[in-house]
Amino acid sequence: MIASEFVLGLVLRLFLQAHVSADVGFRFASYIDDYMVLQREPAGAVIWGYGAPRATVTVTLCRDQEPIMKKVTSVKADSNTWTVVLDPMKPGGPYEVMAQQTLGRINFTQRVHDVLFGDVWLCSGQSNMKMTVSQVFNATAELSDTAAYQSVRILSVSSTQAQQELEDLAKVDLRWSKPTSKNLGHGNFTYMSAVCWLFGRFLYDALRYPVGLLSSSWNGTPIEAWSSRRSLEACGVPRSGSMPSDLQFGPSAHSVLWNAMIHPLRNMTLKGVIWYQGESNVNFNRDLYNCTFPLLIDDWRQTFHDGSQGQTERFFPFGFVQLSSYLFDEALDDGLPQIRWHQTADFGYVPNQRMPNTFMAASVDLCDRNSPFGSIHPRDKQTVAYRLHLGARALAYGEKLIFQGPLPQKIELLADKGLLNLTYSQPIKVQRRDDKIFEVSCCSDHQCKWLPAPMDTFSTQSLALNITSCQDTPAALRYAWTPWPCEYKQCALYHPTSTLPAPPFLALITSPSPGYHSRTAK
Repeated sequence: MIASEFVLGLVLRLFLQAHVSADVGFRFASYIDDYMVLQREPAGAVIWGYGAPRATVTVTLCRDQEPIMKKVTSVKADSNTWTVVLDPMKPGGPYEVMAQQTLGRINFTQRVHDVLFGDVWLCSGQSNMKMTVSQVFNATAELSDTAAYQSVRILSVSSTQAQQELEDLAKVDLRWSKPTSKNLGHGNFTYMSAVCWLFGRFLYDALRYPVGLLSSSWNGTPIEAWSSRRSLEACGVPRSGSMPSDLQFGPSAHSVLWNAMIHPLRNMTLKGVIWYQGESNVNFNRDLYNCTFPLLIDDWRQTFHDGSQGQTERFFPFGFVQLSSYLFDEALDDGLPQIRWHQTADFGYVPNQRMPNTFMAASVDLCDRNSPFGSIHPRDKQTVAYRLHLGARALAYGEKLIFQGPLPQKIELLADKGLLNLTYSQPIKVQRRDDKIFEVSCCSDHQCKWLPAPMDTFSTQSLALNITSCQDTPAALRYAWTPWPCEYKQCALYHPTSTLPAPPFLALITSPSPGYHSRTAK
């Protein structure tokens, strides 16, 4: 009798241990949660999580409690992870995603509710991406404008760093949520990004189907923290260097934010990325930014493509903000124009050969000298987001619209008249005459100096510059090449209907003969 009770007790204990061990760790990945948005067709959304080694996991997609799709997989013994790829789904919802783990006769179930299918965008960068809606112009009105956007769902990743690549997020500040005035305006530089939210809102107005927004940003951080070790090594980035405290106050060690805040998201199927960063590189590895930024883009694209089993496009759309103006030490006067230039891989425009399928929101005219957060943090994030969404509509959605300001496609030196004649690729609007915003480099005996080239005459698509002050050889031309080229929305040149500013540029003058064609300086 005692022996049989002992055996029964032992069996019961072993059963309970098996039951507990099977349950331990069975869950979805940290960012798979109620209210989330999964990527719509033509891609398949990736669902993954953790479980007991060699257990079977069945993922069921339900609509109104009716199963419409099932996917079966097993838990990998080496990583304790399981992954399925759903069939492509049309935009809409809500759906329920149920995952059931089976190990012998033991079953465990996890569910997430109110799931939508739409387009998923990742937003990253430093403090200008981190600013919340409560910090922008007309904050009260913006915070109250959420009722019509309940299909725009938001998530904010916690600020964490790691020395090695993490498989999953360590922490989430804001789980997938419907937008409210509270979670959009949760203090300064906390929770949800204003640029990210406003970008998604503009997109929703154009698309009229769900949009998912993930914000993963940290104030005062250089690009080195957001880059993988392999991309930094490819650019020859040194491991040590001076760190100016006024522009860098977040983590700056190589790859620590890539490891903790980007790499864990790699399995997610994305539509695209928007990026707002660069201020912390104005005086730190600035001359390498024309390598580190294009390689960050390419490395993120490859990582998300591989992590999603090919569901995220290999060259997914990548948008970024060309830096605005701000006031700082005169010793750094050339640093900000240089970073703006390097943001385009020294082409002055995107997309280009080194940065395919990218789009840029120029913000050189969105200065804010009275910002309570410092002029480095301009409050007009609505215009930034609007310009970004134009690029997304053109590049990501194939709409035929103007998404960047005018750039010259031909420069003719009319030496006998003392003029440079610029022909633009699109119509121009001269917002105001500016005698200093264009500058010509005059060279003699290998000594060059920049001199103003005042605006002379102009027409719908051309502009003449007076260069009579250059008594020597004109070698190059540049536009808006200062930290603060103009006051708020008062730069010299815009596109006439889209109100997009002409971006800064630098072009070499390679021939003194009339009718020459310029080439962009590299």
